[in-house]
Amino acid sequence: MKNAEVNRWLDFNKKRRLIEDKLDEQLAIQAHKLSLNEFYALYFLGLKDDEKLRLQELQAQVGLSQSAMSRLVVRLERPECGAIERTTCEDDKRGVYIHLTKVGEDVLKSTLPNIEPIIKENL
Repeated sequence: MKNAEVNRWLDFNKKRRLIEDKLDEQLAIQAHKLSLNEFYALYFLGLKDDEKLRLQELQAQVGLSQSAMSRLVVRLERPECGAIERTTCEDDKRGVYIHLTKVGEDVLKSTLPNIEPIIKENL
């Protein structure tokens, strides 16, 4: 039994996975060797004028669990990467802000030109 809506959803999902696989391949050969989720995190931070988001906001935008997001943040803030930094929210000491650093800005700027053509070609 065929269902047109389910088939459209499956086709869409297949195309999305294909694009994500191509993006992953491209990111893996870049100098910074980002994962796709790491790229997403930098990109979402770069969209903000002040280049910072609360950790929970960033987690929701990237679409990771709390523990997976914590691991991603640790990787991106390590000295060998240095793309982000954390600060405590002044209004709520339990809140954490994630900031894009100058290094993170440079990584994002150098990555985007290699990512855009893949998206354009496959949409």
